[in-house]
Amino acid sequence: MIVRRVLNNSVVDALDDSLQEVIVFGKGLGFHSKPGESIDESLIEKVFRLDDDAASRHFASIVGSIPAEILSATADLVTRARAELSSKISDSLYASLADHLSFAVQRAREGGEFTVPLAVEVRRFYPTEYAFAKSAVTELNDRLEVELPPEEAISIALHVINAQVGGAADSAARLMELTHAILEIVRLHYGLDYEEDSPAYLRFVTHLRFFAQRVLLGETVQRDDAELLRILREQKPDAFASVDKVDAFVMRSHGHAMSASEKVYIGLHIANFL
Repeated sequence: MIVRRVLNNSVVDALDDSLQEVIVFGKGLGFHSKPGESIDESLIEKVFRLDDDAASRHFASIVGSIPAEILSATADLVTRARAELSSKISDSLYASLADHLSFAVQRAREGGEFTVPLAVEVRRFYPTEYAFAKSAVTELNDRLEVELPPEEAISIALHVINAQVGGAADSAARLMELTHAILEIVRLHYGLDYEEDSPAYLRFVTHLRFFAQRVLLGETVQRDDAELLRILREQKPDAFASVDKVDAFVMRSHGHAMSASEKVYIGLHIANFL
């Protein structure tokens, strides 16, 4: 690897053997490196390979101010998230999580208090990400000898969720708001009392999350399901009555016209509650 620039005493911006930009971490690495020189590989502890140029630039811009222990812990958590969670994790998680953990650890050591928004929604709509985040808090407390509060799991989960939906700062909030709104439309239409631990509810929420993500990204599932939709409307008129309300809502709120396929799948999920 060739050094491009020294970011701090432990981190350098470098080019690997394929001439791809990487961020390299190692205790004292910055002391022993100069631009244009080869890196002493015996000093390397972590290599951050970011395929996204914007994420790489953002990470490089903040990494110099992040403690080495936080950088190392962040790298391991991103690796774990990519191995344990089914959704693709954006490179944006490196910078957002490292930046957040740096302040969270400092606040915990100074005895600061904080409130976390969207706690109920994260636990309800993202149980897998929340479970991962709870284990991350335990790992961080042991590794960094700090006492992050249990509520910190909500913040970590939000960063992971944002990295799944594209890295925009408000993506998780918008996604949960849209998912919640659709659930409310269906609930009020039928007077339902959702059993949030039931398989039918969990499957419906999972489907709505992916549907809401497509709406926010301006994507539509297009298949030739018009005839199937017609048949299902005849067979399950009650279930598909509320689908039209959902269609009208997402068109009004996000300019998204639901395809026949999207109506089919949401209608079938609703039928499971009736």
